[in-house]
Amino acid sequence: MADFRAIIMQLDDIHAEIRLARMAEEARFDLVWTPDTPRSNAFVRLAAIAVNTKRIGFGPGIARAFVRGPLQIAGGAADLDRLSGGRLVLGLGSGTPRQNLFETGQRFDRAAARLNELIQLLRHVWALDGEASLDFKGEFYTLAAQASLLPKPLRKEIPIYVAAVSPAMLRLTGRVADGLAGFPCYSLPYLKEVVLPSIEAGLRASGRSRDRFKTTMWLITSISENRARARRDAAYQIGFYLATRTYGHLLDFNGWQEEKEAIQKAFFERRDMEAVADAVSDRMIDALALAGTPDECRERYKRYREVIDFPTLYPPGVGPARLLPQERVQENLETIIRTFAR
Repeated sequence: MADFRAIIMQLDDIHAEIRLARMAEEARFDLVWTPDTPRSNAFVRLAAIAVNTKRIGFGPGIARAFVRGPLQIAGGAADLDRLSGGRLVLGLGSGTPRQNLFETGQRFDRAAARLNELIQLLRHVWALDGEASLDFKGEFYTLAAQASLLPKPLRKEIPIYVAAVSPAMLRLTGRVADGLAGFPCYSLPYLKEVVLPSIEAGLRASGRSRDRFKTTMWLITSISENRARARRDAAYQIGFYLATRTYGHLLDFNGWQEEKEAIQKAFFERRDMEAVADAVSDRMIDALALAGTPDECRERYKRYREVIDFPTLYPPGVGPARLLPQERVQENLETIIRTFAR
């Protein structure tokens, strides 16, 4: 994808997201993602973006795959795609066990196999085109519905991108998805040695060509003429993600055992985001983020374009409210759009 530009929103205010999506469209960005959390329902926000933009693609980044029922996902995606004239990219992710328990009160075992079946089911529902009844019997989902209750999509092949970190989920992504949505804490060595080979293995298993599959990742991006401020904001976000024990292997892979211990202690024992950010070393920030002045970030951006199809620029959105308020997140988003505008 030559010069493809993508960005993800990290805002509480839906009206601000609409304004920034328009700003990104005017700056000739190609794709905007919105988070999907109890505080930020991606399907609602994407509907607002759809009716307030004309050209830019959009998608949930990432919709929790097991939080909604399969027909709710299929119908919501079909509605968004029709509303926008075919601009939706459906981002799906299994979520961590802790996230799923918090949002649903349930545990979902065998996440990769469950997600695989869900993707098959979504595509099957869309292919029925509201003209035939659904009778699906799988290992995880058993659904029957009359044709009149099923969505009638604008496109029968809405592209699905999957968020993946582990080799098993990455192989699944290569086997069944249209693209990799990635993760905010891939280092370039992890991309080259784990992510892309696992995707290639999945593509080979499915007999599909690499040129029909797209790769992106959430690239933590913090831009300011105040370089120290930009790097501190990136440290909050990196520490927040890598405190999650599910992602501990990423720290191990990169040889960041000392940082891993300090981050987890600060997060789980001290519950202190300042200490979490303190534990994120300069080498971690350099390896995992674009953080610095506009010129520095433009230069560092090039190294990712050489490895994946397109990075998704991802502003830090977590940290002590007094130090990383929503005003700073919005300011950073505006700066990112101006810095990378065509």
